[in-house]
Formats: sequence, structure tokens, C-alpha cells
Amino acid sequence: MQKKEEMIQVRYYNVLIYLTFVEENQFKKEALIQRIDSGEQLTMREINQWCVKQQIPIEFRFVYRRDFPLKANLWNLYSYIRFMTTEAKIKTAEV
Repeated sequence: MQKKEEMIQVRYYNVLIYLTFVEENQFKKEALIQRIDSGEQLTMREINQWCVKQQIPIEFRFVYRRDFPLKANLWNLYSYIRFMTTEAKIKTAEV
């Protein structure tokens, strides 16, 4: 029998973060949502580390936002690329 999956999306500036939760992870999902809704400031790295520790599949996607100035979009793209390359280096170092 296949487990029911639920995907939630978190927006972090220009980055969409997709987290996939299975039925038995509902408590973890509610805990994360409560942290975000309470106004706690979480960085991409903190969200990623939390998901790794909790064994929650995570995916990041950069999107250009027309409501942001070009300079802000470029800075956010730079930050996204730097984050992704740092995470890739960490993963290769662990293997």
C-alpha cells in the first residue's frame, strides 16, 4: 500500500522550498508550520538542516519575482547559487 504524501511550499524571498511529508510526519509538518506562522525567522540553511535531521525530502527552486527590483533579484540569485554550491560541497564531503 502506498503512503499518502503531502507537499507544502515555503517561500523564502525568490526561492520556493518544497517539502514532502508522508502521513506519519504530520506532527513534524505541524511543528514547522507553527514555527513559521509564529514569525520565527528561518534561513534556507536552517530549513534545509531541519529537513535533513527530520528526514523530510526537500527541493529548492529559484523564481524571478517581478515585484522585486532587478538588483534584488540578482542578489537573491547569487545567494541561492552560493547556498546550493555550499550544500553540494557538504554532500560530496560526507560521501
